[in-house]
Amino acid sequence: MHKNHAGYTYILIGSALIFIAVFLLKHNLDESSKAGIASDEMLEGVIEQMPGVVLDNLSGEMPVVDVDGHSFVGTLEIPSLELLLPVQSSWSQEDAKYAVCRYEGSMYDDDLIIAGHNYTEHFGNLSSLTSGDMVIVTDMNGLSKYYEVTNMETLGAYDVEKMEAGDWDLTLFTCTLGGANRVTIRCESVGKYSETGAVPDVLDAAKKSKHIRK
Repeated sequence: MHKNHAGYTYILIGSALIFIAVFLLKHNLDESSKAGIASDEMLEGVIEQMPGVVLDNLSGEMPVVDVDGHSFVGTLEIPSLELLLPVQSSWSQEDAKYAVCRYEGSMYDDDLIIAGHNYTEHFGNLSSLTSGDMVIVTDMNGLSKYYEVTNMETLGAYDVEKMEAGDWDLTLFTCTLGGANRVTIRCESVGKYSETGAVPDVLDAAKKSKHIRK
């Protein structure tokens, strides 16, 4: 009798754990889908405000525009992941639910750090990048700067000093599932900008992108 009672208890506990796991998976998928939709909508607003390339004041702060109450410094493109994302001007947990965020730095000063949640539609697949993959950051002047992935590492969730350390031109990071660590991608500039007066590269990318509604 006791064995049967214990067996029923284990079955109930197992069923509850399965239910919780399914609930959390659905919740994460729903959050990722919402984040992707929000990011796509804001991407259109960001791109609409990009002029032709202006090669002035290439140091210090990046210009900022407002879209739906959020501030943006430009876009981030990772062709190998088929990502084209707007980049918010500053980081917060709440803002990151809509789009990836500048954690600190500037593309002009080669110390830019961009953070995002691990939603599939945002930075969830950063760990699949490999050395040599291209990353393109475009500012609100429409000026595109090109980088190559050169290093990948996993840092502790609170290793802020290690995150900011090193002479990296661009760093991308996101939390692992559960938030215990950070997937960290380091990139070096390949010294290439889009040409003066050219149509911003991101506009061509947007025309081909699934992230822009036709």
